[in-house]
Amino acid sequence: MLIFFVYLCQNKLNLETVKFILVFLFSISVSVFGQGITKMIRGTITDKETFEPLIGAKVALLGTDPFLGAITDENGNFRIQNVPVGRHTVRVTFIGYEDYFQQNIDLSSNDIVLTIGMVESINMMQEVVIEGEKKGEIINKMATVSARSFSVEESNRYAGSKNDVARMAQNYAGVQGADDSRNDIVIRGNSPSGVLYRMEGIDIPNPNHFARFGTTGGPISMLNNNVMANSDFLTGAFPSEYGNAIAGVFDLNLRTGNNEKYDFMFQFGFNGAEFMAEGPISKKKGSSYLVNYRYSTLGFFKLIGINFGSTAVPTYQDGSFKLNFPSKKGLTTVFGLGGISYINILAEELDSSDLFGIDYSNTYFKSNVGVVGATHRQRIGTKSYFNISVGMQSAINQVSNDTVDFDFKNPFTTFVSNSSISKQTVDVFYNHKINAKHLYKIGLHTDLYFLDLNDSIYDRDLDNFRDLRAFKGTTFLYQPFAQYQFRPTEKLILNAGIHLQSLTLTKKIVTEPRVGAAWSFTKSDRLSFGYGLHSQMQPIELYYAQTFVDGVSTQPNLNLDFTKSHHFVLGYQHRFNFGINLKLETYYQYLFDVPVQTTPSPYSILNFGADFITFIPTNVKSDGTGENYGAELTIEKFLDKGFYFLVTTSVYESFYTGSDGKKYNTAFNGNFTFNALLGYEFRFKNDKLALTFDGKFMLNGGRRYTPILLEESKLAGQEVRDLNNVFNARYENYVRGDFRVGFKVIGQKITQEWAVDIQNFTNRRNIFYTQYSEATQTILTTYQTGFLPIAQYRIYF
Repeated sequence: MLIFFVYLCQNKLNLETVKFILVFLFSISVSVFGQGITKMIRGTITDKETFEPLIGAKVALLGTDPFLGAITDENGNFRIQNVPVGRHTVRVTFIGYEDYFQQNIDLSSNDIVLTIGMVESINMMQEVVIEGEKKGEIINKMATVSARSFSVEESNRYAGSKNDVARMAQNYAGVQGADDSRNDIVIRGNSPSGVLYRMEGIDIPNPNHFARFGTTGGPISMLNNNVMANSDFLTGAFPSEYGNAIAGVFDLNLRTGNNEKYDFMFQFGFNGAEFMAEGPISKKKGSSYLVNYRYSTLGFFKLIGINFGSTAVPTYQDGSFKLNFPSKKGLTTVFGLGGISYINILAEELDSSDLFGIDYSNTYFKSNVGVVGATHRQRIGTKSYFNISVGMQSAINQVSNDTVDFDFKNPFTTFVSNSSISKQTVDVFYNHKINAKHLYKIGLHTDLYFLDLNDSIYDRDLDNFRDLRAFKGTTFLYQPFAQYQFRPTEKLILNAGIHLQSLTLTKKIVTEPRVGAAWSFTKSDRLSFGYGLHSQMQPIELYYAQTFVDGVSTQPNLNLDFTKSHHFVLGYQHRFNFGINLKLETYYQYLFDVPVQTTPSPYSILNFGADFITFIPTNVKSDGTGENYGAELTIEKFLDKGFYFLVTTSVYESFYTGSDGKKYNTAFNGNFTFNALLGYEFRFKNDKLALTFDGKFMLNGGRRYTPILLEESKLAGQEVRDLNNVFNARYENYVRGDFRVGFKVIGQKITQEWAVDIQNFTNRRNIFYTQYSEATQTILTTYQTGFLPIAQYRIYF
C-alpha cells in the first residue's frame, strides 16, 4: 500500500485519492489496538554538573487524573507505571535545585527512559520557585549565544528533513540549505568544511556517505536518527572545549538502549531498509545494548520511477551501536558508527536532471568510514567527575575518472585517487563544581593522524600521470582547554575560557580566548553576548599538495598556518504567552591567516566545498582575509496541544580578499534565507491513533557562480570562466515547498507508523549549476530535484 501511495504521488495524486487512502488507513488500523493502553515512564535524576544522584526528588506527570508521580531512590532512579499513551509533561522538584520541566514527551512505541540533570539553585535556602530548563535550550550550559538543542522527533517531523539531523538544522536561523544533492551546513556564509562533528565526546570524520576528504556534508547521512538522543547545535562563539572549527559544532549523543526489556524496530523507506534492536546485557547490573543496521533501497525506488537526482544508483550500507555499562560511581560506554558506499556515474546515462555527473566522463566513487570509541566517566566525591574517551577512526576514498569521446566510447583514465585518513583520539577532562555559583572544567583533546595519500592526474604535456599527492606518515594535533562559569545571581551567567591548538606538522600554536554572558533581566527577556577566537587546520589535501620544480617533487604548503576567526555575537530573547519565543542575534566574524595563492589570483580556501570537485592549488600562503556579518531572527512555538511552528530568517554578507588584493563575494554569500515550518497533530481514540500534517516553505538567495565566457570557451575548446567577476553572479532564488503526512497506530506491544514526505510539491526548477558543453558548444543548465515523494513505514515491536 505504501508503494502504491508513492506511485500515485509520482503521477500527481488528486484530493479524492488522498481521502480514500486516509480512510483506508483508519479502517485497517482501528482493529489492531486494544483498549486502555498504558506504558511506563522511568529514568534517573542527577546533578547536571556532577552526575551525583539526587535522592528523594519528586517526579510528577502534570495534568493526569488520577495523579501520577514518583520519588527517586538512593540511586536517583524513579518509575511511573500505568501511564496512558499520549503526550505528557514531566515536572521534577528537589530542594535546593531549579525546577525541571520536560514537555510533550511522546509515550507511544516503547516505554520512555529519561536521564535528567538538574541545576543547583543559587538561592538554596529561600522558598522560591525557579523555572528550570525549557525546551530547545542548550544542553551545554557553557554556551550563551548561537546555540540550541534539538530532538530526534524534530528530525522525524520536519517536512523535507529526510530523517537527517543536518537537513533538519538547515531550518535554523543563520543556516543556508539550498542544495538538494547534499546536506552541507552553510553557517553565516562560512564554508561547510568549518563545521565540527562530535559524537559521545570524540571528534569524528565526515559522517556521510559518498563524502570527500575535507568536507562535512554528503548526499546521505550515516547519522541514523533512530539511535540519536537530544543533542546540541552551535553556530558561533562556542565554548573553549570545542576546537578546530570556525563555523559551527554538532555535539551529538547516542541514546542508551533499554536495560530492562528487549525492543525491536524495522523501517523501510527512501533512506533504506533498516533493523534496530536494543535490550539488557545484564538486568542486574543495568547494562544495555543498542544496535542498528541499514541497507540502501534507492535501486528499488529507481525501478518504480522516482527521480532522486542521479541517473546512477547509489549503493550504501551503514550501522551504529552503543553499549552501556553503569557502575556505582561510574559509567562506561562503547560506541561505533560505520558506512560503506559506492556509485558508478556513467556519461552515457546522464541527463539534465543528474546532479553528480560530469560531461563526457565516467566517475567511479567508493568511500568507507568507520569510528569506534569508548568513554568512561568516574565520579570523584560529590562535586567532581573525571572523563576519558579513546577512539579509532578511518576514512577511505577510492575515486577514478575516465574521459570518453562524444560517442561515449574509448574511455581514457584521467584521474585516480586511493587515499585514507585515519586517526587515534584520546580526550580527557576534569569537571568540578565548587558550589552553585562556581564551576570549572579543564581537559585535553589529542588526535594522532595516520595518512596514506595517493592522488594522480594525467598530464597532457608529460603524456603521463603526475602525482598530486604521494605521502604516507603521521601528524599530531593537540588541544588543551579550560573553562569557568560564574553565576553571581539566578539571572546572570558569566563564562570564560581558553583553548590552545597546535599541529606538529606545521609547528604552529594558537591561543584562543572565549567569553560569554547571559542576563535574564525579566522573566521573559534575556540579553546575551559571546566572543571567541577560533582556528582550524587546513584540509589535509592542501598541506600535502605536490608540485615539481626542475623535475624534483616538493610540498610547498607544509608550513601553512591555521585559518583563524574572531567571532562576536549579541543576542536578545523574549518569551511571549502561549509558548511563543522570539530570538534575535547579530554577529560579526573576521577571518584571517586564510590560505590564498602566492601569485595574484582570486583563489581562497574560504570557498572550499562549494562544488563536488574542488581545486586544490600548490604554492599557497596564509595571507588572505574574510568577513561575515548579519542578523538572524527566530520566532518559534514548540509543539504544544498538537501545534507547532518555526519561522527563521537571516540577512547577511560574506566576503573574502584574495592574493590579488580584491574583495569578492564568497561562494556561500546567498545574502538571505527564510524558512517557515508548521504542523498539527490530531490524536484519536484515547491517543491510540495519531495523524500529523507538517509543511515547510524555504526561500534562499540564489547560488553564487562565476559566469562562463561562451565565445572564449569555443575558441579554447574547454570551459572558460570570467575571473574578473568571480562569484559576482547569482542564480535565481531557491524556492521549495515540502509537505508531510504521517499516521501512527499505537498498540500495547506493536506500534506502526506510515509517512509520506512530498518534497518540492510545486515541482519548481531550481538551478543547480551551469557548464560549457564542448560537444554542443553551448552552456548547459542542470536543475535540482523536482517533485519527489518519499514514503516510509516503521514498526516497533
